[in-house]
Amino acid sequence: MSSRRNSPNRIKNYRNYTVIELSEALGVHPKTVRNWLRVGLTVADDKRPLLINGTDVKIYLKQKRKTYMHQCELHEMYCFKCKQPNKPNAESLQFFAKPAGMMQMMGRCIECGCKANKYVSRRDLKSIWQKLNGKLPIAEKHIILSGKALLNYPLDTVFDDE
Repeated sequence: MSSRRNSPNRIKNYRNYTVIELSEALGVHPKTVRNWLRVGLTVADDKRPLLINGTDVKIYLKQKRKTYMHQCELHEMYCFKCKQPNKPNAESLQFFAKPAGMMQMMGRCIECGCKANKYVSRRDLKSIWQKLNGKLPIAEKHIILSGKALLNYPLDTVFDDE
């Protein structure tokens, strides 16, 4: 049961679905939809064919997903081997820039050494490092302009600004 298959975004709010239509829209077996009806998904009426409101489906899928979500602190990552949120090992921690101000935080669990990852905001990097008693890496200069022009340098003069 992948959360991608059961995405609530595939369902229209103001449309009623039959069991077969809903299973095709979500990419699941019709028995799965019938199981959802048995454990809490509501139907519009008890007449056949059973009609299920799109809004009810969205609410049901979002609530179902929340039961599987695990709450981690900002400096914690969920370890699937330990089955609980743990601090990562500060030496193994790496950050990769992603679009829209996000960072992918990758590291190893401090308890078992299993790999874990998490997406965090760039704004939170400093507080994450402080909680883990780590030091932020200082950027090093990669291009040294000490008295000689680079091959792709467009100007004739050379600056000695080091």
